[in-house]
Amino acid sequence: MPTVGLIGVGYIGKTFLDRLADTEYDVVAYDVDESQIEAAAERGATAAESPADATDRADLLVLALPGTPEVEAVMQSADGILSALSAGQTVVDVTTTHPDTSRDCETWCEERGASFVEAPITRAAPRDGAHMMVGANDDAYESARELVELLSDDHLHVGPVGKATILKLALQMRYAGQNALDAEIVEFTRDNGVDPAHLRDFFGMDVWDRYIERDFSQGIEGLGGLAIWHKDVGYARDVAREGNTALPIGAAVHEAYKATVRRTGPDDGHAATLLRYWELLNDATDREFQPAADDSQ
Repeated sequence: MPTVGLIGVGYIGKTFLDRLADTEYDVVAYDVDESQIEAAAERGATAAESPADATDRADLLVLALPGTPEVEAVMQSADGILSALSAGQTVVDVTTTHPDTSRDCETWCEERGASFVEAPITRAAPRDGAHMMVGANDDAYESARELVELLSDDHLHVGPVGKATILKLALQMRYAGQNALDAEIVEFTRDNGVDPAHLRDFFGMDVWDRYIERDFSQGIEGLGGLAIWHKDVGYARDVAREGNTALPIGAAVHEAYKATVRRTGPDDGHAATLLRYWELLNDATDREFQPAADDSQ
């Protein structure tokens, strides 16, 4: 019976545990947060003591981590994956990282006779479900294809390692830019005495309810869209700088996110906090936010 070593059992990792339940796969799970390992055990996983321990006990490894620093640490640390990885194993990384991180991971794995697959995942695509963008050579892709199909509702083999991350970063640029613009127009209407709910209710715009309601609470366990988009648009700008690609809009959006991240509180979450940036620019943080009188007549 094949065993999956799952490294990182936060929000995304837990969705994987649910998908792997009642399948032919056994799961060995590791996380730096012991409470997350306990939660994984409650979902049927066996606890691992380290990434190396999970690697020793698994046929395939899945990384679901915050970003490049965490992936590099899990791969390269003294008790990391590379210290125990052997020929025939496959590492699947669903983390959104810098494309160079994926290319480095592929090199490290190939040096040990193992395969590497980048498969950044999104649950916010224009269509419902969890979607993976896959970057891998053909042999590595085939070694992970069954697992990728199980962990996602659909996937696309974009090309070699690095290309899938480029596509994911483009997607993140779109979401970050759209949310930044929505936050700006919501503050524009509200600051000028018009209820921003009209954008949604009259025009049918898909402006996020959290912006209209000023709900800054954490919406998803362990995921602050604000920090994620700040990170991912930063990766995109790094790639653009290396390739001499002009990203004037992306640069402006990234600067807004950088400014906003500095002003978030420990309980603030997701991209809703971006609205605070425009409120700050308009000296609106102490304003009494009540829906405006009906101005549609």
